[in-house]
Amino acid sequence: MGSSTAWKLAEHGEKVTLVEQQAKHYTTGSSYGSARISRSLGPKKDVFSFVHKRTVKEVEHLIDFLNSEKPDAKHKMEDIYSTSPVSYLYSKGQYDDINKLNYKKQRKYFRRASGDSAFRKFGVTLKDDQVLIREHRKYSGTINPKELIKKIQLGIKKKGGKIKHNCKVINLIKKGDYFEVELLNTKTNETKTIQAKKIVVAAGPYTIDVLKNFAPYFNRIIVSKKVLLAYFKIKDKRYQQLSDAEKKSIVNAQPMFSQIGKEFFSMIEKTANNGSPIFKAGGHQIRRNIIDLDTVWEAAPNKKELKWIKKHFRKYLEMLEIFLHKKEIELTEAYNCVYSMTKTKIPLVTPIFNKFGSLDKNIVVIGGMSGIGAKGCLGYAMIAANLILGKEESSKIYRKAAKAFGNPSVRLHTRRIKHGRLF
Repeated sequence: MGSSTAWKLAEHGEKVTLVEQQAKHYTTGSSYGSARISRSLGPKKDVFSFVHKRTVKEVEHLIDFLNSEKPDAKHKMEDIYSTSPVSYLYSKGQYDDINKLNYKKQRKYFRRASGDSAFRKFGVTLKDDQVLIREHRKYSGTINPKELIKKIQLGIKKKGGKIKHNCKVINLIKKGDYFEVELLNTKTNETKTIQAKKIVVAAGPYTIDVLKNFAPYFNRIIVSKKVLLAYFKIKDKRYQQLSDAEKKSIVNAQPMFSQIGKEFFSMIEKTANNGSPIFKAGGHQIRRNIIDLDTVWEAAPNKKELKWIKKHFRKYLEMLEIFLHKKEIELTEAYNCVYSMTKTKIPLVTPIFNKFGSLDKNIVVIGGMSGIGAKGCLGYAMIAANLILGKEESSKIYRKAAKAFGNPSVRLHTRRIKHGRLF
């Protein structure tokens, strides 16, 4: 979120400094890795579909800019997006609710089936009370955050912006018409203070600490939770026994997103040397509280959760008529990922109140994405950049999105002030 917003501001011609707590090569965080689901299931006026589609357009602009800066540059959309069908699994009850999304006007993008017809259509065996939807849209599939951040930060530098890696914000104070930002170099432990007229806070897990003096009420709006991510592969000997049709079926069925029971997802993160896919799997709704934010990244994964993820991964393969013993699925890696989230689970892109109860339009918070930020990162960033610059777009869907992501914190804080309970 920080890199995306810095790029949009630099694109507007602003003098930008991006403060990044991690090194040039990310080793932790929700941006770590090579794959996130890129999807836009929803009606034309859905705000989450809007930020996804807007992100695709913004990435195209970024690629064009990078290639225009250097005649022999070979930046491609395919460096960032892997286009493949996105599978959504629902119960029929859930599907009856989402059927209101009016798929008839978007038939060229979506295919659906249930029961026996699902096997004829998709090669997937479903229970009678299940529905499978597959989204076929260009650049739906997976998005590579590592590559995207690399290209975004290259764009920031080419626009004259600065990037300070290994720097942690430890204090933020408003003085008159400017901000003082105190930075800690995590390598040298040296501190430095910089000044800025306007601030965008990318609301990751450390946001509450950043805003503790300026806007202490944020500890009631954004919380951080840990979520386990597991990486599996089919053991080499068993994978080689699969037919070409079975291997193709596995690839065609990724990424997938199930909302039956507890939400489960899987996707192909990368490919091993022998061609065997490495799958990333998890469940966004299996969230745990964090005792120590600095050590959570190295904490041992929860064995019960790993067992749950592996079980659901096997069940999905069984839907493809591929039956594996649990010992034939190898865990290659697992780690705790930390998400920032709001109580409403709706992301925030909004100006915020200072500790005296005044709305300060020179500071904007973008975050609380809870695992749904990557696919729409430049869409959210576009709104954040417009807010901090006092700009607005005229389309109805833009205004709807800005309102949806901007109102919750303002509304909550205004209510607290009105009732004399400013915190």
